[in-house]
Amino acid sequence: MAREPRRLAAIVSADVAGYSRLMGADDSGTLAALKGHRRELIDPKISEYGGRIVKTTGDGLLLEFPSIVDAVRCAVDVQRGMAQRNTGIAPDQRFEFRVGINVGDIIIDGDDIYGDGVNVAARLQTLAEPGEICASRVVRDQVQDKLSFTFEDLGSHQVKNIARPVEVFRIDLGNVESQAPNGGRGYWRRATGLYARPWLVAGVIAVAVVALAYWTLPTPWKAATSWTPPPMSVALLQFATPDGSTDARAYAEVLRQDLTTKLATARNIKTIKEQVGVDAAANSRESGRRLNVRYVVEGDVRRAGSGNTVNLRLIDVATGGQLWGQRYELPDSATAAESALRLRKMVGSIGVAVDTLETRRVLAEPIEHLNAVELALRGDAAIAGSATLASLIEARKLYDASLRLDPNYVPALLGKYYVLNLEIDVDPNFDRDRIMREMDELTARAVNLDPAWSRTWRARAGAFGTNGRWPAAMEAMDESIRLDPDSEISLVEKARLTALSGRPEDALAMVDQAMAKSPTYLAWPLRIACEAHLLLGHGDITIATCEKAAALDDVDWTIQSFLAAAYANQGNLPKAVAAKDRLLRTVPDYSIAQLRSKHYSDTPEYMKLAEANWYPGLRKSGIPEN
Repeated sequence: MAREPRRLAAIVSADVAGYSRLMGADDSGTLAALKGHRRELIDPKISEYGGRIVKTTGDGLLLEFPSIVDAVRCAVDVQRGMAQRNTGIAPDQRFEFRVGINVGDIIIDGDDIYGDGVNVAARLQTLAEPGEICASRVVRDQVQDKLSFTFEDLGSHQVKNIARPVEVFRIDLGNVESQAPNGGRGYWRRATGLYARPWLVAGVIAVAVVALAYWTLPTPWKAATSWTPPPMSVALLQFATPDGSTDARAYAEVLRQDLTTKLATARNIKTIKEQVGVDAAANSRESGRRLNVRYVVEGDVRRAGSGNTVNLRLIDVATGGQLWGQRYELPDSATAAESALRLRKMVGSIGVAVDTLETRRVLAEPIEHLNAVELALRGDAAIAGSATLASLIEARKLYDASLRLDPNYVPALLGKYYVLNLEIDVDPNFDRDRIMREMDELTARAVNLDPAWSRTWRARAGAFGTNGRWPAAMEAMDESIRLDPDSEISLVEKARLTALSGRPEDALAMVDQAMAKSPTYLAWPLRIACEAHLLLGHGDITIATCEKAAALDDVDWTIQSFLAAAYANQGNLPKAVAAKDRLLRTVPDYSIAQLRSKHYSDTPEYMKLAEANWYPGLRKSGIPEN
């Protein structure tokens, strides 16, 4: 008897939730819409990831992939793409797929496939909620170290026609439309080059741009409501246009909306869509009280030559006093990239100003009066300078207190993650296994709670890198960049991970791209370039780059380590010894053995370069072996 042909494959089963209902409401429109989704999104993704359509069943698809990694990537891309395509569509009219993924031995019969592996994929699909993906344990085990997606254990299920229970895991990819349950914060100091430590993005801000619903409440309620603005809250009022022309007003309003959207998008929170009238903007303090925010940004836009001059002012709603002001020139001749850079500078300046003011405020408040947001902000302040073991312990206590008040406050989860990063640097007796475990747990929770915020994916990538899971780290960093393509920070962080994974040449190209995006954002990119040039043995270029980085950041002691080695490699022992002495004043127990114990990277490619160009230079400069 001939043996039937078999092979191991990744199987994806998908169907449209509520397809019969959609067809009953509008059969021709539903069929046309489904064909459009397949033509524009689904079929191209299947082709991109090397899959094939085994068969269609009206509302369903059975797919086969030679790679389980590509099968998961394809399914995730399709679900995210569908979430975007469903934006603005009424819930009862949306196309939402339920997807099941399994790996198993399949029987091949012409173009069709059969077997337990196919049946399990189909059963997993029925267990998925609309818009979700359910996978078997073997899928989870195969991809969890290769991809950045987290998996939620849904337990064992007894399913139809399968003798054994099936262990089910939901891929927690997050909907594009989903709203985070908390405000977010950007990391303003690194965005402007004013960070404190190599792994810490210090100075954190959540700019809460609140809605105007307060104005719609009944008058008696307004009279009874006290003014209790949330922390880190700011609203942008309508900008004045002295010349009064229609074009000027239109330009000013577009600029205000762009700034408001950028502030909100950077923190994944709701923006003001309603207009604030000119009469309201004329009294900034009153407008801020009505909007229930701590700060308002007012401004004016004036035509000046072949461009516009924008004056922005930050107003304290409590006092009506001006706290910050800045002028910006926006020439008509600016390219799209230049305009985007100027917009980021405005947003960054507003953020730094509010961050500074709010930090000062919460430090002056009794700690027992602080809420979750304020406690997390105080935690940030504890490690904003040169971190010590004492400051790390204090910061962690504050983040824990924040999470006791709000267990799902993502910035506090990320704050604890950065404390762990600093612990590796600061504590000579750190518990690496505990740190890696906690990093993984914290960043997985952060991504699950706020999958639409690029910062959570950036932290997730860092956690994967610390664990030596480089493909997953790059996958997570790419997601961070996808969510915020204008962010030079994510690109630089990807450069850092790329260097640590043993590809410093590629890292240098990424640093150049980031610095082109933001020519004023230099310190952290130069520090990454300094390390990459040293690993590559670039001699004088290494010294020039590291000296620039050191001039911009006198706190990051790793730059002095790179400089000591670079000077020594070039035969300049006096400067090598001076850099070594500066390093030892900050880290008295620094040694080659202590550096190795940090395990910043254990990849053979990185270690080979470090052994050739970094460690020998440190020895020549006088850094001890043990």
